[in-house]
Amino acid sequence: MKKILVLGCLLMFAVGLFGQDATSKGNEGCVIRGVLDGVYKGKKVYLVEEEEINGTSKVVDSCDVENNRYTFNIKDVRVPKMYFVKSSDPESLSPITPVWVENGTVRVKANSEFFLNCDVSGTANNEIFSAYNAEVRHIMDSVRRAANIDILLNRNQTDKDRERDFKARTNLHNQRSLKLQEELVNRYNDQAIAPFMIFWEMKANVSLDKLKELRAVVDPCLNDHPYTKQLDEYIRLAEFKVGSDMPDFELPDKDGNMFKFSSLRGKYVLVDFWASWCGPCMREMPNVVKLYKECKGKNFEIVGISLDQKKDAWLNAVEKNKMKWIQVSDLKSWATLPVKLCNVSAVPYTILVDPDGKVIALDLRGEELIRKVKEVLKK
Repeated sequence: MKKILVLGCLLMFAVGLFGQDATSKGNEGCVIRGVLDGVYKGKKVYLVEEEEINGTSKVVDSCDVENNRYTFNIKDVRVPKMYFVKSSDPESLSPITPVWVENGTVRVKANSEFFLNCDVSGTANNEIFSAYNAEVRHIMDSVRRAANIDILLNRNQTDKDRERDFKARTNLHNQRSLKLQEELVNRYNDQAIAPFMIFWEMKANVSLDKLKELRAVVDPCLNDHPYTKQLDEYIRLAEFKVGSDMPDFELPDKDGNMFKFSSLRGKYVLVDFWASWCGPCMREMPNVVKLYKECKGKNFEIVGISLDQKKDAWLNAVEKNKMKWIQVSDLKSWATLPVKLCNVSAVPYTILVDPDGKVIALDLRGEELIRKVKEVLKK
């Protein structure tokens, strides 16, 4: 496969011009100058910071939008980090623009109704990230075009053949995307986007050994960067597997009472990570309901951990689906502690724990889940 042209050619000059030690301390500050195309229905924009990648977010600044322009001034930027410029228009189709805050001037051009469709430039990590997104769009467009050609040339295909071709195209897309990401990490290993890309895009799609190999590529100058530390912690927790001790945790139940997982010691426990907004979770839920009906009272319990952020959505789903087992949530979505402790990267996800607190199975679903639980309960 040819080298990635956008990352390989267009950015060499940009990084050489704007590059900086990603962990160096400085007080130059960051200026974000934004321009919005079209009619903007809001009056302000907000600058949003995440505590960590995919972590809890908070608004840290706001500014007025005048003549479709806005400016943020961020002083004392210690390390480059991903922030988000958020629209105040409640009808916005996509209200956030991802922006790297780092020393220098960042220029943002976005559609007033679709903030995600934007052009961000001016500093090293923003240039790299924009080029990456451009190449991702190219990959998606080429796969989509290949699909359209297949439809034109194979009008009489069977459903089985269509499914085969779809899987082949999906696999090709995933391979090309992964190669693009790895090329970025290797080429710009001294920029903060390297550990960010490994954690944000790659960690769920590569083996643990490959993840460690990618981490070793990151330049030592980034060892103290919060994104590298988050990646290191993820790798440490990735050792969580069958045979590991189930970590204890404490979360509020649907009545607001604190539930402590270790209170179930002595029972077989299925920990079920889910969310009301997760389609696969809802499709899988009838199997969990069936399991509970058939195994309730046999030294067995289920603990549902919701990744919802809205209490009404969580409780309505519990009621609608007749989920009568223990339900807990702190409404922090992916930032909830058990997600981190158990290295959960997608939902639905299940962990089966024995009476001694040892993990005996991971990520079981459907009839396989029901068979496994009944098997261990017979011992």
